Amino acid sequence: MDKFMINTVSGHLGSMEDTTMLDETSTTPSKRSNTAYKHLVTDMRAQNFDVIRFATYRTACKLRFIQKRTNLYLVDIWNIIEAFRENGLNTLEHGTELNITRVEQILTSIYFHLNKRLSTNQQIDVEESISLALNWLFNGYDLDGKGRVRVLSLKVVLSTLCSGKLVDKLQYVFMQISDKNGVMVKSKFEEYLKDLLAIPTAVYEGPSFGYNDTASRA
Repeated sequence: MDKFMINTVSGHLGSMEDTTMLDETSTTPSKRSNTAYKHLVTDMRAQNFDVIRFATYRTACKLRFIQKRTNLYLVDIWNIIEAFRENGLNTLEHGTELNITRVEQILTSIYFHLNKRLSTNQQIDVEESISLALNWLFNGYDLDGKGRVRVLSLKVVLSTLCSGKLVDKLQYVFMQISDKNGVMVKSKFEEYLKDLLAIPTAVYEGPSFGYNDTASRA
């Protein structure tokens, strides 16, 4: 079980104004197939995770299922960061919105390079992995149906669900929410927390771990 995912979710139990848009001709959610997402949700429910009494363990099992089905558990945090750099995300403001095509390109880069690192008998189905990850991500983060997700949202979800050492993930997160002097910016932390807690919400655990105004002060 990925320690960063479990520790982050359980640890939070208890501004970005830039809305620049990229690629105006984006595909809207209504035009893309939700078949992959529906199958993913159906398969997850078939695991009977909801019989698990404690919310932390139940949520962790659901997110581990998402990690496995999307093959993100095979991708190291450093490979995720490199994919962000290759696709220019490190030069964009956190509030910049990415359309479906742009996000698909980033996921394609991640999974294509993953297959290059894997042996022949370990190859993954790149198209299926992209489809599952893309549909799950947009269903969880494109709540207003615009067919766009913010740069920060993409960074948060992929850096959380990938594999890697906890310390490396935390260092990456801190770099995203601190200023040039290495001091954490509260508004950036709040935005990060909103995106982080959208992850358990995307597996129907919002009542237990959803964001509220007191979460950042907990």
